[in-house]
Amino acid sequence: MSSQKGNLSRSRRQKHQNVTAFKNNKYDKSKRTQKINSLEVAEVCKRCQDVIAWKIKYKKYKLLSQPKTCTKCHLKKIKDSYHVVCLDCAKALEICCKCGKKEEIIAHKGPSEKEKLQTMAQLDAEVKALSERKRRAYYRYMDKLKGKKKKKRQLSTTESSTEGGESVEGDEQKKADEDEAAPISMDEYFRNAREKLEELQKKMEEDIFDDFDELDICGSSEEEYSDVEEGEEEEEEEDCDSESDCERKNNS
Repeated sequence: MSSQKGNLSRSRRQKHQNVTAFKNNKYDKSKRTQKINSLEVAEVCKRCQDVIAWKIKYKKYKLLSQPKTCTKCHLKKIKDSYHVVCLDCAKALEICCKCGKKEEIIAHKGPSEKEKLQTMAQLDAEVKALSERKRRAYYRYMDKLKGKKKKKRQLSTTESSTEGGESVEGDEQKKADEDEAAPISMDEYFRNAREKLEELQKKMEEDIFDDFDELDICGSSEEEYSDVEEGEEEEEEEDCDSESDCERKNNS
């Protein structure tokens, strides 16, 4: 920019410009750099996310050696660098963890590895209680969520279009790519799995009640109960008759 008063734009290019973009892990392959590059920037607003992403990209990010103190609850619960508010306070007050302002949060932090394992173990335990049919339906749905569903349509390389002799392989490839499941986050994955599991459990309960209705267990049990009562009444009458006969004999 020129130093001339009122001139806020310049026409020339940047004087010193890099030929290639900067890479923070080009010569540094340490575990620290790999850890910083794999960090998840979450629970912050758009501006703070850009600031932290710039620090990571240009190797200016510094990790914490020990937890920081939260400015709201005054507890040492902050484990992310450049944050001033802990995660619990930020969620309760709906503010950014870095600037502390009430801004729109761009991304939320996903569950930890321990929470993922606990959720998966709980889901597996509930799936084992399902019937074989419902269990297979659940596993098919989960494979579809993970993107492991095989393509039913096979692309033909010999087929060509009638106009101009152009092959339609590209169009078929685009359609196949659209049919493939898009990657989803872990939160969405667990939420969909929970919804599907509850749906299957509800269907299984309905099937059990339908089977009971078809067998007419309640009606048969009532008839059996009435038969038992009638049998007991007859036995009581016979006992009474035998007792009366005994009394007559004794009197005589």
